[in-house]
Formats: sequence, structure tokens, C-alpha cells
Amino acid sequence: MNRIIAAFALALVLTLSVASYTGAVQSDLEGNLIRLHIIADSDSEADQAVKLKVRDAVIKEMSGELGGNDIAKSREAVINNLTRIEETADRVLSENGFTYRAKAEYGKFDFPRKSYSSVTLPAGEYYGVRVTLGSGGGHNWWCVMYPPMCFTEDSRGKMSGESEKQLRESLDGESYDIITGNENVQVKFKIVELAGAVKNMIFK
Repeated sequence: MNRIIAAFALALVLTLSVASYTGAVQSDLEGNLIRLHIIADSDSEADQAVKLKVRDAVIKEMSGELGGNDIAKSREAVINNLTRIEETADRVLSENGFTYRAKAEYGKFDFPRKSYSSVTLPAGEYYGVRVTLGSGGGHNWWCVMYPPMCFTEDSRGKMSGESEKQLRESLDGESYDIITGNENVQVKFKIVELAGAVKNMIFK
């Protein structure tokens, strides 16, 4: 009986330790990144093409608003410029002959696992801007607005040295290692992602 109690106690301690660890990593990522999510009106070739044009225009429009090492100011800048983001997207849509319009909103949204340059972010909930084009029935496009990791058609998909520096300074060392793969962290990565999925199942 004592062995059973001891085994149960050990399992409980390990469970709480894992939960604490994954919770800290998830909280770090959620609180220090701003994602961008653009949803096309449909999967037609034209709608998908204009989605990418909207992407480039929004990234260019907001490039001067985000930066430094202050997530709070960057988040405030994003929220204060939602109308500007919508207007930018609407302008691109109009210039390309589309009659539907865009809707921009800031909040906490579900994101799938995505890789950007040398960074892979686990699936989970992140704060970010969602830009829905028209009915929003098409495939999505994701990136990271802060630190700046959004790549346009003219970029080579390589994170700048400044963005990498901001990312390292924004996150806890453990979180940074997990998403950049600087160490043998595949197991840790999967634990964080699984914990996020379980959390969503329980609380949604």
C-alpha cells in the first residue's frame, strides 16, 4: 500500500511539474509575441493572390509601428491601428477589382504549428491580429508581427539579425531554445504543444 501511495504521489508531483513548466512556456510565448493571421475570401486563384498582396501591404504599412523591445507599446500600436490595417487591405482589394472588404480584429486566436525562418512555434493560442477578407472562406496565411518576422514576396524568408535579437530578449531562455531548436528540445516542444491542446479541450 505504501508503495502505491508513493507511486501516486510521485506521479502527481511529476504531473504538476510538467503542468507548471508547460504553462510557463506557453504564457511566455503568448505574452511576448504578436501574430498576424490573414484569411482569404476563398481558395480561388484570384482570391489567394490578392491575399498575398494584402499581406505585403499590411506588413509594409505597420513596419514602422512595431519594434524595439517593448511588447506593451507594440500591442498598443497594433490595437490603435486596426482601422488603418483595414483601410490598407480595402485599398488593395479595391485596386485589384474586388468588391468585398476586410475586417481586422485583435484578440487571442488559435494558431497551428508554424515555422518561420529558423523558428518553429507550437500550436496553441496566441495574441494577434486577424484580417478576414470578404467571407473568410479561403486558406489562411500566418506570421509574427512582433518581433518582426513577417516575410513579403521580396524577402528571402530569413529573419533579420535585429528581429532575432528582439526575439531572444523578449522570451525566457528556455522558451527561446524550444522554438529555435538550439538544444535537443523536441520532446519539450511536443509536451508544450500537447499541454496546450489538452488545455483547449478542457476549457473550451
